[in-house]
Amino acid sequence: MTYAGCFLGAGYVSGRELWQFFGRWGSFGWLGLVLAMLALALLGSVTLWLAGRMETDRVELLVFPRSGLGPRLAVSVFSIVFLFGFVSIMTAGVGALFEQLWGLPRLWISLAFALVVALFTLTGLEGMVQAFSLLVPILTATAAALSLGALALLPASETAAPAASGGGWLFSALAFAAYNMFGSVAILAPLGRAADRRVLRRGVALGTGLLLALALLFLLVLRRRPETAALELPMLEAARLLSPGLAQVFALLLLLAMFGTAFSCFLTGVRQLADWLPPVRDHRALSIFLLAALLWSGSLFGFGKLIDTVYPAFGAVSLVFLGLMVINAWEKRRTDRN
Repeated sequence: MTYAGCFLGAGYVSGRELWQFFGRWGSFGWLGLVLAMLALALLGSVTLWLAGRMETDRVELLVFPRSGLGPRLAVSVFSIVFLFGFVSIMTAGVGALFEQLWGLPRLWISLAFALVVALFTLTGLEGMVQAFSLLVPILTATAAALSLGALALLPASETAAPAASGGGWLFSALAFAAYNMFGSVAILAPLGRAADRRVLRRGVALGTGLLLALALLFLLVLRRRPETAALELPMLEAARLLSPGLAQVFALLLLLAMFGTAFSCFLTGVRQLADWLPPVRDHRALSIFLLAALLWSGSLFGFGKLIDTVYPAFGAVSLVFLGLMVINAWEKRRTDRN
Protein backbone atom coordinates (compact mmCIF):
# COMPACT_ATOMS: atom_id res chain seq x y z
CA MET A 1 0.00 0.00 0.00
CA THR A 2 2.89 2.36 0.71
CA TYR A 3 4.37 1.66 -2.72
CA ALA A 4 1.06 2.24 -4.52
CA GLY A 5 0.33 5.30 -2.40
CA CYS A 6 3.47 7.01 -3.75
CA PHE A 7 1.76 7.33 -7.14
CA LEU A 8 -1.93 7.71 -6.27
CA GLY A 9 -2.15 11.48 -6.26
CA ALA A 10 -5.11 13.67 -7.13
CA GLY A 11 -4.02 13.82 -10.78
CA TYR A 12 -4.10 10.02 -11.01
CA VAL A 13 -7.40 9.48 -9.18
CA SER A 14 -9.16 12.40 -10.91
CA GLY A 15 -8.54 10.62 -14.22
CA ARG A 16 -6.92 13.61 -15.92
CA GLU A 17 -3.38 12.28 -15.68
CA LEU A 18 -4.33 8.82 -16.97
CA TRP A 19 -6.28 10.23 -19.90
CA GLN A 20 -3.44 12.56 -20.89
CA PHE A 21 -0.80 9.85 -20.90
CA PHE A 22 -2.81 6.79 -22.01
CA GLY A 23 -6.50 7.29 -22.78
CA ARG A 24 -6.05 9.74 -25.62
CA TRP A 25 -3.85 7.32 -27.57
CA GLY A 26 -6.66 4.89 -28.25
CA SER A 27 -5.70 1.21 -28.47
CA PHE A 28 -1.99 2.06 -28.16
CA GLY A 29 -2.78 3.60 -24.79
CA TRP A 30 -3.43 0.17 -23.28
CA LEU A 31 0.00 -0.98 -24.42
CA GLY A 32 1.53 2.22 -23.05
CA LEU A 33 -0.16 1.66 -19.70
CA VAL A 34 1.25 -1.85 -19.34
CA LEU A 35 4.70 -0.63 -20.40
CA ALA A 36 4.57 2.23 -17.87
CA MET A 37 3.61 -0.13 -15.04
CA LEU A 38 6.44 -2.52 -15.93
CA ALA A 39 8.84 0.45 -15.92
CA LEU A 40 7.54 1.57 -12.52
CA ALA A 41 8.07 -1.94 -11.13
CA LEU A 42 11.61 -2.11 -12.54
CA LEU A 43 12.61 1.37 -11.40
CA GLY A 44 11.01 0.87 -8.01
CA SER A 45 12.94 -2.37 -7.50
CA VAL A 46 16.19 -0.69 -8.53
CA THR A 47 15.56 2.25 -6.17
CA LEU A 48 14.82 0.01 -3.20
CA TRP A 49 17.79 -2.28 -3.84
CA LEU A 50 20.23 0.59 -4.43
CA ALA A 51 19.14 2.47 -1.30
CA GLY A 52 19.71 -0.67 0.76
CA ARG A 53 23.02 -1.39 -0.93
CA MET A 54 24.38 2.14 -0.45
CA GLU A 55 22.65 2.69 2.91
CA THR A 56 21.46 6.16 1.95
CA ASP A 57 18.11 7.77 1.17
CA ARG A 58 19.54 10.95 -0.40
CA VAL A 59 18.42 11.22 -4.01
CA GLU A 60 21.52 13.05 -5.23
CA LEU A 61 23.80 10.32 -3.84
CA LEU A 62 21.77 7.59 -5.51
CA VAL A 63 22.09 9.38 -8.86
CA PHE A 64 25.64 10.79 -8.56
CA PRO A 65 27.52 8.70 -5.98
CA ARG A 66 31.00 9.94 -6.94
CA SER A 67 30.40 13.34 -8.52
CA GLY A 68 31.09 16.72 -7.02
CA LEU A 69 28.89 19.61 -5.97
CA GLY A 70 27.74 20.62 -9.48
CA PRO A 71 25.85 17.43 -10.50
CA ARG A 72 24.37 17.00 -7.05
CA LEU A 73 23.23 20.64 -7.08
CA ALA A 74 21.53 19.98 -10.43
CA VAL A 75 19.55 17.10 -8.89
CA SER A 76 18.60 19.24 -5.89
CA VAL A 77 17.47 22.16 -8.08
CA PHE A 78 15.36 19.87 -10.23
CA SER A 79 13.89 18.26 -7.12
CA ILE A 80 12.88 21.68 -5.73
CA VAL A 81 11.35 22.77 -9.04
CA PHE A 82 9.61 19.41 -9.21
CA LEU A 83 8.07 19.87 -5.75
CA PHE A 84 6.92 23.42 -6.40
CA GLY A 85 5.53 22.35 -9.77
CA PHE A 86 3.28 19.88 -7.97
CA VAL A 87 2.08 22.67 -5.66
CA SER A 88 1.09 24.82 -8.65
CA ILE A 89 -0.73 21.91 -10.26
CA MET A 90 -2.65 21.09 -7.07
CA THR A 91 -3.52 24.78 -6.63
CA ALA A 92 -4.89 24.84 -10.17
CA GLY A 93 -6.75 21.59 -9.48
CA VAL A 94 -8.60 23.07 -6.51
CA GLY A 95 -9.69 26.03 -8.66
CA ALA A 96 -10.89 23.64 -11.37
CA LEU A 97 -12.78 21.54 -8.79
CA PHE A 98 -14.73 24.49 -7.37
CA GLU A 99 -15.48 25.87 -10.82
CA GLN A 100 -16.54 22.53 -12.34
CA LEU A 101 -18.81 21.47 -9.47
CA TRP A 102 -20.06 24.71 -7.94
CA GLY A 103 -19.38 27.35 -10.61
CA LEU A 104 -17.15 29.44 -8.32
CA PRO A 105 -14.33 31.61 -9.78
CA ARG A 106 -11.14 29.57 -9.92
CA LEU A 107 -8.93 32.66 -9.71
CA TRP A 108 -9.90 33.54 -6.14
CA ILE A 109 -10.40 29.96 -4.98
CA SER A 110 -6.85 29.10 -6.08
CA LEU A 111 -5.48 32.20 -4.35
CA ALA A 112 -7.24 31.30 -1.10
CA PHE A 113 -5.92 27.75 -1.35
CA ALA A 114 -2.34 28.96 -1.89
CA LEU A 115 -2.60 31.22 1.17
CA VAL A 116 -3.96 28.38 3.32
CA VAL A 117 -1.08 26.12 2.24
CA ALA A 118 1.39 28.91 3.09
CA LEU A 119 -0.16 29.44 6.53
CA PHE A 120 -0.03 25.74 7.37
CA THR A 121 3.58 25.60 6.16
CA LEU A 122 4.45 28.38 8.61
CA THR A 123 3.19 26.20 11.45
CA GLY A 124 5.48 23.35 10.41
CA LEU A 125 2.81 20.77 11.25
CA GLU A 126 4.62 17.91 9.55
CA GLY A 127 2.43 15.32 11.25
CA MET A 128 -0.45 16.53 9.10
CA VAL A 129 1.29 15.04 6.06
CA GLN A 130 0.86 11.58 7.55
CA ALA A 131 -2.75 12.33 8.46
CA PHE A 132 -3.59 13.38 4.92
CA SER A 133 -1.75 10.39 3.47
CA LEU A 134 -4.43 8.24 5.13
CA LEU A 135 -6.92 9.77 2.69
CA VAL A 136 -5.24 8.12 -0.29
CA PRO A 137 -6.64 4.61 0.39
CA ILE A 138 -10.09 6.10 1.09
CA LEU A 139 -10.02 8.20 -2.08
CA THR A 140 -8.78 5.24 -4.10
CA ALA A 141 -11.46 2.89 -2.77
CA THR A 142 -14.14 5.51 -3.46
CA ALA A 143 -12.89 6.06 -7.00
CA ALA A 144 -12.75 2.31 -7.66
CA ALA A 145 -16.34 1.87 -6.40
CA LEU A 146 -17.37 4.88 -8.48
CA SER A 147 -15.78 3.32 -11.57
CA LEU A 148 -17.56 0.00 -11.08
CA GLY A 149 -20.84 1.82 -10.55
CA ALA A 150 -20.32 3.92 -13.68
CA LEU A 151 -19.51 0.85 -15.77
CA ALA A 152 -22.60 -0.95 -14.46
CA LEU A 153 -25.13 1.88 -14.48
CA LEU A 154 -24.13 4.54 -17.01
CA PRO A 155 -25.06 3.86 -20.64
CA ALA A 156 -22.24 4.08 -23.15
CA SER A 157 -21.98 7.35 -25.04
CA GLU A 158 -22.78 7.32 -28.75
CA THR A 159 -19.70 9.48 -29.32
CA ALA A 160 -16.52 7.51 -29.91
CA ALA A 161 -13.54 8.30 -27.72
CA PRO A 162 -11.04 10.51 -29.62
CA ALA A 163 -7.64 9.00 -30.29
CA ALA A 164 -4.42 10.91 -31.00
CA SER A 165 -2.24 9.69 -33.84
CA GLY A 166 1.51 9.11 -34.07
CA GLY A 167 4.04 7.35 -31.89
CA GLY A 168 3.76 9.69 -28.93
CA TRP A 169 2.19 6.95 -26.82
CA LEU A 170 5.64 5.47 -26.18
CA PHE A 171 7.10 8.74 -24.86
CA SER A 172 3.93 9.26 -22.81
CA ALA A 173 4.39 5.87 -21.15
CA LEU A 174 8.07 6.47 -20.36
CA ALA A 175 7.47 10.06 -19.18
CA PHE A 176 4.64 8.91 -16.90
CA ALA A 177 6.84 6.26 -15.29
CA ALA A 178 9.83 8.62 -15.03
CA TYR A 179 8.28 11.63 -13.30
CA ASN A 180 6.21 9.45 -10.99
CA MET A 181 9.24 7.43 -9.94
CA PHE A 182 11.57 10.42 -9.51
CA GLY A 183 8.98 12.09 -7.29
CA SER A 184 8.82 8.92 -5.16
CA VAL A 185 12.53 8.11 -4.77
CA ALA A 186 12.82 10.10 -1.53
CA ILE A 187 9.83 8.18 -0.10
CA LEU A 188 10.91 4.72 -1.25
CA ALA A 189 14.62 4.98 -0.39
CA PRO A 190 14.15 4.72 3.41
CA LEU A 191 12.07 1.57 2.86
CA GLY A 192 14.95 0.05 0.89
CA ARG A 193 17.21 0.53 3.91
CA ALA A 194 14.77 -0.85 6.47
CA ALA A 195 12.72 -3.68 4.97
CA ASP A 196 13.50 -7.27 4.02
CA ARG A 197 14.19 -7.71 0.30
CA ARG A 198 11.57 -10.42 -0.13
CA VAL A 199 8.97 -8.14 1.42
CA LEU A 200 10.08 -5.35 -0.92
CA ARG A 201 9.73 -7.54 -4.00
CA ARG A 202 6.22 -8.60 -3.02
CA GLY A 203 5.31 -5.03 -2.17
CA VAL A 204 6.42 -3.77 -5.58
CA ALA A 205 4.56 -6.57 -7.38
CA LEU A 206 1.30 -6.13 -5.45
CA GLY A 207 1.50 -2.32 -5.50
CA THR A 208 2.04 -2.27 -9.26
CA GLY A 209 -0.88 -4.66 -9.73
CA LEU A 210 -3.13 -2.34 -7.72
CA LEU A 211 -2.03 0.68 -9.77
CA LEU A 212 -2.71 -1.18 -13.01
CA ALA A 213 -6.15 -2.40 -11.90
CA LEU A 214 -7.25 1.10 -10.87
CA ALA A 215 -5.93 2.66 -14.07
CA LEU A 216 -7.82 0.11 -16.16
CA LEU A 217 -11.04 0.87 -14.29
CA PHE A 218 -10.66 4.63 -14.68
CA LEU A 219 -9.80 4.44 -18.38
CA LEU A 220 -12.71 2.09 -19.10
CA VAL A 221 -15.08 4.66 -17.57
CA LEU A 222 -13.56 7.54 -19.53
CA ARG A 223 -13.68 5.62 -22.79
CA ARG A 224 -17.29 4.64 -22.08
CA ARG A 225 -18.20 8.30 -21.52
CA PRO A 226 -15.56 10.21 -23.55
CA GLU A 227 -17.28 13.56 -23.02
CA THR A 228 -16.02 13.47 -19.43
CA ALA A 229 -12.41 13.38 -20.66
CA ALA A 230 -12.79 16.90 -22.06
CA LEU A 231 -13.14 18.25 -18.51
CA GLU A 232 -10.26 18.93 -16.16
CA LEU A 233 -11.54 16.44 -13.55
CA PRO A 234 -13.08 13.59 -15.58
CA MET A 235 -13.87 11.19 -12.72
CA LEU A 236 -15.64 13.98 -10.84
CA GLU A 237 -17.98 14.35 -13.81
CA ALA A 238 -18.52 10.58 -13.86
CA ALA A 239 -19.50 10.81 -10.18
CA ARG A 240 -21.94 13.64 -10.95
CA LEU A 241 -23.57 11.59 -13.71
CA LEU A 242 -24.14 8.80 -11.19
CA SER A 243 -25.31 10.96 -8.30
CA PRO A 244 -24.89 14.64 -7.35
CA GLY A 245 -24.46 13.56 -3.74
CA LEU A 246 -21.66 11.15 -4.67
CA ALA A 247 -19.99 13.96 -6.60
CA GLN A 248 -20.00 16.11 -3.46
CA VAL A 249 -18.32 13.36 -1.42
CA PHE A 250 -15.76 12.66 -4.15
CA ALA A 251 -15.05 16.39 -4.46
CA LEU A 252 -14.35 16.66 -0.73
CA LEU A 253 -11.93 13.73 -0.85
CA LEU A 254 -10.21 15.21 -3.91
CA LEU A 255 -9.90 18.57 -2.15
CA LEU A 256 -8.31 17.00 0.92
CA ALA A 257 -5.96 14.90 -1.23
CA MET A 258 -4.89 17.99 -3.20
CA PHE A 259 -4.26 19.87 0.04
CA GLY A 260 -2.21 16.99 1.45
CA THR A 261 -0.09 16.82 -1.72
CA ALA A 262 0.39 20.60 -1.95
CA PHE A 263 1.21 20.98 1.75
CA SER A 264 3.75 18.15 1.87
CA CYS A 265 5.45 19.27 -1.37
CA PHE A 266 5.54 22.93 -0.32
CA LEU A 267 6.90 22.11 3.13
CA THR A 268 9.62 19.88 1.67
CA GLY A 269 10.47 22.34 -1.10
CA VAL A 270 10.86 25.25 1.33
CA ARG A 271 13.13 23.16 3.54
CA GLN A 272 15.34 22.12 0.61
CA LEU A 273 15.48 25.67 -0.72
CA ALA A 274 16.50 26.98 2.70
CA ASP A 275 19.42 24.55 2.74
CA TRP A 276 20.86 26.22 -0.37
CA LEU A 277 19.70 29.83 0.10
CA PRO A 278 20.32 31.41 3.56
CA PRO A 279 17.92 34.36 2.87
CA VAL A 280 15.04 31.87 2.63
CA ARG A 281 16.04 30.46 6.01
CA ASP A 282 16.55 33.88 7.58
CA HIS A 283 13.27 35.35 6.26
CA ARG A 284 11.16 32.22 6.28
CA ALA A 285 7.69 33.79 6.59
CA LEU A 286 8.27 36.35 3.81
CA SER A 287 9.81 33.69 1.57
CA ILE A 288 6.87 31.34 2.10
CA PHE A 289 4.28 33.92 1.08
CA LEU A 290 6.32 35.11 -1.91
CA LEU A 291 6.68 31.52 -3.07
CA ALA A 292 2.96 30.94 -2.55
CA ALA A 293 2.16 33.99 -4.71
CA LEU A 294 4.55 32.77 -7.41
CA LEU A 295 3.08 29.28 -7.43
CA TRP A 296 -0.45 30.69 -7.49
CA SER A 297 0.53 32.69 -10.59
CA GLY A 298 1.72 29.48 -12.21
CA SER A 299 -1.57 27.76 -11.35
CA LEU A 300 -3.45 30.25 -13.52
CA PHE A 301 -2.43 28.26 -16.60
CA GLY A 302 -5.05 25.72 -15.52
CA PHE A 303 -5.03 22.21 -14.10
CA GLY A 304 -5.43 20.45 -17.44
CA LYS A 305 -2.82 22.50 -19.28
CA LEU A 306 -0.28 22.12 -16.48
CA ILE A 307 -0.66 18.34 -16.45
CA ASP A 308 -0.48 18.25 -20.25
CA THR A 309 2.75 20.26 -20.38
CA VAL A 310 4.58 20.19 -17.03
CA TYR A 311 4.34 16.46 -16.38
CA PRO A 312 5.86 15.45 -19.75
CA ALA A 313 8.66 17.99 -19.24
CA PHE A 314 9.37 16.63 -15.77
CA GLY A 315 9.27 13.13 -17.23
CA ALA A 316 11.89 13.91 -19.87
CA VAL A 317 14.37 15.28 -17.31
CA SER A 318 13.56 12.52 -14.83
CA LEU A 319 14.45 9.91 -17.47
CA VAL A 320 18.02 11.24 -17.51
CA PHE A 321 18.47 11.13 -13.73
CA LEU A 322 16.79 7.73 -13.38
CA GLY A 323 18.95 6.38 -16.20
CA LEU A 324 22.05 7.45 -14.26
CA MET A 325 20.66 5.79 -11.14
CA VAL A 326 20.10 2.52 -13.04
CA ILE A 327 23.70 2.67 -14.31
CA ASN A 328 24.87 3.21 -10.73
CA ALA A 329 22.86 0.18 -9.59
CA TRP A 330 24.26 -1.96 -12.44
CA GLU A 331 27.83 -1.00 -11.48
CA LYS A 332 27.15 -1.85 -7.83
CA ARG A 333 25.66 -5.21 -8.82
CA ARG A 334 28.65 -6.00 -11.03
CA THR A 335 31.04 -5.08 -8.21
CA ASP A 336 29.19 -7.37 -5.81
CA ARG A 337 29.41 -10.29 -8.23
CA ASN A 338 33.14 -9.79 -8.74
